[in-house]
Amino acid sequence: MRFIADLHIHSKYSRATAKNLDLENLYHAAQIKGISLVGTGDFTHPAWMEELSTKLEETEPGLFSLKKEIAQTIDPDIPASCRGEVRFILQAEISNIYKKDDRVRKNHNLIYMPDMETAKTFNARLDAIGNIKSDGRPILGLDARDLLEIMLEVSDRGFLVPAHIWTPWFSMFGSKSGFDTIEECFDDLSPHIFACETGLSSDPPMNWRVTDLDHVRLISNSDAHSPGFLGRNASVFDTELSYWAIRSALEKHDLESYRGTLDMYPDQGKYHYDGHRKCNVRLNPDDTAKVGGICPACGKPLTLGVLYRVRELADRPEGYMPENRHPHSYVVPLADMLSEIFEVGPKTKKVAGYYNKAVESLGPELDILTRLSFEEIDRAGVPLLAEAIEKMRAGDLHIDPGYDGEFGTVSIFSREEKRKIRGERNLLFDLPKPKKRKTKADKAREAAAKAAETGEKSAVKRRKKKKPSPEPAATPPGLLEGLNPEQDRAVTSDARAVLIQAGPGTGKTRTLTARIAWLVSERAVNPGNILALTFTNKAARELAQRIDTFMPDGGAQVAAATFHSFCLNLLRAYTGFNRGLMEDDLRLEVLERAAGDFAEQNGGTPFSKRKLRAFDNQISLCKQQLLGPDHDLCPVAGEDAKELAAIYAAYDRRCIELSLADFEDLIFLCHNRLKGEPDLCRQIRERFTHVFVDEYQDLNYGQYELVKLLSTGNRIFVIGDPDQSIYGFRGSDNRFFNRFEQDYPGCEQIRLRQNYRSTQTILDASFQMISNPEPDAAVNEGRKIYASVTTSQKVIIKETATEKGEAVAVGKMIEELIGGISFLSMDAGKAGGHSDKEYSFSDFAVLYRTRRQCDVFANAFESAGIPFQTADREDWMATPGIRETVCLLRVILARGSRGDETLLADWQESQTEPAAADAFRAGLMAIRETAGAFESERFLETAADMFGLRFKMESDETLAHAWQRLTALAALHSDPGDLLDVMRLNQDQDLLDKGVEKVSLLTMHAAKGLEFPVVFVTGCETGMIPYARDGKTVDDPEEERRLFYVAMTRA
Repeated sequence: MRFIADLHIHSKYSRATAKNLDLENLYHAAQIKGISLVGTGDFTHPAWMEELSTKLEETEPGLFSLKKEIAQTIDPDIPASCRGEVRFILQAEISNIYKKDDRVRKNHNLIYMPDMETAKTFNARLDAIGNIKSDGRPILGLDARDLLEIMLEVSDRGFLVPAHIWTPWFSMFGSKSGFDTIEECFDDLSPHIFACETGLSSDPPMNWRVTDLDHVRLISNSDAHSPGFLGRNASVFDTELSYWAIRSALEKHDLESYRGTLDMYPDQGKYHYDGHRKCNVRLNPDDTAKVGGICPACGKPLTLGVLYRVRELADRPEGYMPENRHPHSYVVPLADMLSEIFEVGPKTKKVAGYYNKAVESLGPELDILTRLSFEEIDRAGVPLLAEAIEKMRAGDLHIDPGYDGEFGTVSIFSREEKRKIRGERNLLFDLPKPKKRKTKADKAREAAAKAAETGEKSAVKRRKKKKPSPEPAATPPGLLEGLNPEQDRAVTSDARAVLIQAGPGTGKTRTLTARIAWLVSERAVNPGNILALTFTNKAARELAQRIDTFMPDGGAQVAAATFHSFCLNLLRAYTGFNRGLMEDDLRLEVLERAAGDFAEQNGGTPFSKRKLRAFDNQISLCKQQLLGPDHDLCPVAGEDAKELAAIYAAYDRRCIELSLADFEDLIFLCHNRLKGEPDLCRQIRERFTHVFVDEYQDLNYGQYELVKLLSTGNRIFVIGDPDQSIYGFRGSDNRFFNRFEQDYPGCEQIRLRQNYRSTQTILDASFQMISNPEPDAAVNEGRKIYASVTTSQKVIIKETATEKGEAVAVGKMIEELIGGISFLSMDAGKAGGHSDKEYSFSDFAVLYRTRRQCDVFANAFESAGIPFQTADREDWMATPGIRETVCLLRVILARGSRGDETLLADWQESQTEPAAADAFRAGLMAIRETAGAFESERFLETAADMFGLRFKMESDETLAHAWQRLTALAALHSDPGDLLDVMRLNQDQDLLDKGVEKVSLLTMHAAKGLEFPVVFVTGCETGMIPYARDGKTVDDPEEERRLFYVAMTRA
């Protein structure tokens, strides 16, 4: 009998899978799709294996069906046109991560077993090796060859199939960590490999080009992480339903029994082309070769896709067709077709309605896509469906190929084709589209092409070689386009000092960057004379990138930096400053030693941890206020001022002896150096004749005085909003904003009041937080901002009984919105919504007042399978593997604390080999001696490899992501000491990755400057908002009001 099989899926026990991925839903989905045989997925997971044992019964040798009493409850929900028999085969996937031939290897392998008892025996063997309980697809530090050996020892009736063999990450032939042949991977056991899985990014013709695959059968499967994805790739058999018949069809290369594959177009796979997703750069292999495999936008290596890797290993020309080939057909999922036809998301109710109509009248999806005639399909009454399937079968469609983890997109119809088919052509409205403005990615691709033509490896290098033009550039196209009158006035002002008050969402960054570009183009200001200061590295990078879009190629660049990084670079460049920056733990340790010396000299007892933290906070506050130990410290410490001064002085001496500095030293020392050395100060002022300051309301006294020093006699342009001043706890004071007119007489003041982000409802609701009960209503009215568009959508207020209940409720709302359901259904009909709105995970932010709340949401989202990221520097630094690596770097560079040494000693003691301690000491000495010879990235990798830390991180995909983030940072900073300094300068927000599809979990402070389509402000309860440290007293009620205002206006 002919039947379709999907032999690789997962269960609800695998990470990032749907919660409904169970046997009941698989049974239902298989019939709707037209699939007769389904892999069980994840039989290695104990809880899933228990379900398999309880709910399945063997019906044919080695195959299982859902027990009748369970199936009977599901059958009424299945259309009569789709009903059929469904069988299950025991299948699991193992993630193997190990070292072989001096390289870390990562590959996934599918295991098939003939019966429950054999599968349980196999599980017991794996359980003795690693953790198979935490994930349905367990990660094992086990050679793939050894996995195959274990399987054969348990039962030679099982078989192993390498999974998605071309995927760059985690596959047998993957470009990142794979092999070049099957034998390299499986050594002497290679003859036991008789089938391989193509994966979503390759098809049989691509695999036919590789001779090494001639002796194996190519199978295609969905790798489904939810029931709806079942059958997007599948295999076709024509044999009896039994485990042995299926295995025999694959092992014996029987073209009559194995009838080939049903495949997505490989271009749709998320690793088909090469590219760099963060830069929106997508290249075919030919273009990749022209740029030397380097991203033309950022200069980093591209992720080489499946097509590139196939070409590397191919020993036959494109289009080669072997004699014993099996058939294959291409399919585009029916939901995707309907989504395009109706121009709505694939998960919307409209698509679901027409999908159900199609399968109810025509039968299973795969029959519709591959077997039924166009006339039969047309009778279902689904507009354009027959035409879409006809074009699909003919290959008459357009695909933007997937790359670097981004799925490709299929277009079956052009808009014009739809109009012609529907007879809806209307010349009156057939107007030409405005010319699309080039994005940075477009420019990067053009630069890549030019670089290839001239033989250069990188457009970045070529840009650096250009000489600056002395002539003023023409106004960049579009520079003033779209600015409102207030923004235009700010950009083109001729005043020496300009103060912009910009409420949330009023185009602050757009105004700032346009102003800089206007000065360069219209006033012939040299970009190298412009300094732009902000508060986070992320904001500085974004500012620099946006300025760059308006700048002429070549020449000097605008200096965009945080206050602290600017001061650090200035100190190093002009004063010979070579002290390393301390992390918090080392700072506290140095302070503890200094305070201990003081206590011992004065015959006192050691200070408590609480008192030490008080000293730490007071010293930081002193430096923010530009107070040294020889100043009057009474305003900070009151009657304890003398004691604080002595400990402060001892702490400073310790830091100088150790050649270390803390975070607050940078502005303190820089300001004092400039003030004390008029010639140096004049030199810096002559260098930076135009000073820009972002978020001016957040300045503390030290920053305020630094800006005054830099801007004396120069031009200054500041922008901010005193209603968003939220950093009083670290010394910021919005009074400096209000003092600007006094500091710079004759300054021009402009208020931006047009909001381009939030609805008027959000603005009106949030304004209540900051409006004062003024007797004159005009005072409040003057502070208000106004939305570009008004809607009837309301702010939703939801109450739950517990913190955990709140996190679960937020998770459910996210899941519903991801499915295309509007807020309307969540507010019992009270809140208006856009039911057609499509959201992705990156559209959501969950905001909370304290870091402690994060764990509750992280646990809830982990359980719900909702991908998330946290903007928490402390959390990232504490990641296993990252923590040890950073400790190791600090110890090697003589910047380590006792805590670092203790942590590394614990690691050393955990090694089982007797020689581990000696090897550790020898390795430490060796790498310390060669520290100066390596750039950061190489230094980092060498250190981590030498002590076995990198393998630890690459054994888990979450830890691997943290490691990639660290190495990416290292690639930007060649000196290892600089790398540690940059890590210290990073703020929470700097760790947020905008390029990933994850929900953002953020404190309200970390959310400042960001925006999201959907925002959840959580923990709105007494003691939390406004925050009371002791549960009763709120330190600064007005700042808490402003903080809540900031949180609401992120939406």
